[in-house]
Amino acid sequence: MSEPTIPFQTAGSIDFQELGLFGNNGRFMDIKDFCVELNLFEDLFSNALNGNILISDSRNLLKELPIIGEEFLYVKFKTPNTEVYIDKIFRIYSVTNREIVRDRNTQTYILNFISFEAIVNETKPIFRTFSGKVTDIVEELFNEYIQTNRFPIKKGDKFEFPDNPSKIQIFNDTANQIKFVSPGWTPFKCINWCASRSIPKEGKACNFLFFESNKSFNFTSIEHMFYLNNETDGKFNIGDYIYNVNQIEKNKNPIDKLFNVEEFQVVKTVDHLDNFQSGYLANRLITLDVKNKIYTATDYDADIEFQNYDHSEKNARPIFDRNSVKSPLSDIMFKPVHPGLFEGIENNANERAPEIYGNRKSNLKELDNFKLNLIVPGRTDVEVGRILKFIFPDVSPKTEKDSAKPVDDKYYSGFYLISAIRHKITLTSHFMSMEIVKDSLKANDEDI
Repeated sequence: MSEPTIPFQTAGSIDFQELGLFGNNGRFMDIKDFCVELNLFEDLFSNALNGNILISDSRNLLKELPIIGEEFLYVKFKTPNTEVYIDKIFRIYSVTNREIVRDRNTQTYILNFISFEAIVNETKPIFRTFSGKVTDIVEELFNEYIQTNRFPIKKGDKFEFPDNPSKIQIFNDTANQIKFVSPGWTPFKCINWCASRSIPKEGKACNFLFFESNKSFNFTSIEHMFYLNNETDGKFNIGDYIYNVNQIEKNKNPIDKLFNVEEFQVVKTVDHLDNFQSGYLANRLITLDVKNKIYTATDYDADIEFQNYDHSEKNARPIFDRNSVKSPLSDIMFKPVHPGLFEGIENNANERAPEIYGNRKSNLKELDNFKLNLIVPGRTDVEVGRILKFIFPDVSPKTEKDSAKPVDDKYYSGFYLISAIRHKITLTSHFMSMEIVKDSLKANDEDI
C-alpha cells in the first residue's frame, strides 16, 4: 500500500489512510468521503476501545453494502512525518440518530463501533477452573478466548486476515496465586476479577487494571506506570504540555505547538468528605474464618502507607493534609476466608486478602482527587497509561520581590497519568481531549 506524503505544516493535522467497512464476505467500501467526524475513546477503566462516526450519506450506503450494524470497520491513520499508526479493526454494533435531509437528498447517521475483541468476549462464557499465578492465568484467558486476527491486508476490493493476532502486554508480574471456578463469566470479567486480587511482585500497590490502549491490550498496575517514569527521571513521559495563552499565540513552530494546551478544565479536586466516606483515607477489612469461627480486623491508613508506593511525583507528598480527621471505621468491608480450601497453592489470594482489599480501594480512590481535562493537538504516539508533565503558570499577582520565586502553579503543575483520551478526527484534523490524573504533590514545595 502506497503511503501519501503530507507535509507536517500545523499541529493537529492528520494523515488519514484508511476508513472503510466490509462485511463477512470481505467486500470493502471506502467511507472516508462520507465521514464528518470520527471519535475514538480509550480509557484506563475500560477493557476495550470504542467510538462513533458521524456519516453524511448522499449515496445510500445503508442499502448498498448493506449496513445493518454487523460490519467490520477498518481505521488507519497517523500523525504526519511519523511512522506511528493507529491501525485497528473494529466491529459496528449499531446505527443510530438517522435523519434525512430531504432538500439535499442526503441522510446523516451515526455508526457506533467497538473493538472486535469485545464482541468475541460476549460470545464465550467460560465454565472451568483456573489455578496458578495471576499473570499466567490472565495471559491464558486472553490467548485462548479473546485473541483475534486484527490487521487486515487489502487485496482489490476485499480484505484478507493474515495470521497476526492481537496480543496482551503484561508489564509487571504478580506475586500471588489464585484458584477459582468461572461460572459462565466472560473472559473480560475473569481478567477483571484477577486484577482485583493481584499483588505485585515488585511494588506495593494492588491497583492492577486490564485495559486497551490504541496500541494493545494491557495488564499492569498504576503504580508500575509511575515507577517507569520515576526511574527514568521523567523520560517515560510524552512531553511537557504548557497552558499559556500568550505562548500559544507567539509559538509558530509546528512541533512545539503539539505541546500547547489550547483549553483546560478542572474536572475534580479534593473532596475531603468523599475521601472520608469512601475509605481512601482509612478503611477496615474484617475477615471471617468460616471454619474456626474467628474474625480478624485489618486497618489501612493512607498516611502510614503513602511512602511505600511510587507516585506521580518522584519526591511526593500526599494531596490530603496529614492532620486530616480519619478513622478506619468510616469504611468497613467484610470477607469470608476458608482455611485449607487452597492447600498446595502458596501465596493464594484467599490468605493474603488483608494485603489486597484496603490497599486497592485506597489506591484507586487516590486518583480521583486531582483530575483535569486538556484539549491538545492530536498525536498517534499518545495512549492511555502514559505520563505527561503539565505546566500551568502561576497567575497570582507578582511584585519585583517575587521574580525569584517559581513561575509554575504548585498545585496544578506536575506529572500526570493519562487516564482517558477522546480522539476527535476529521479528514484533515486530529485533536485530543485528554483526562489526566495525579495522586500526589511535589514534596519540595516548602509553602504548600
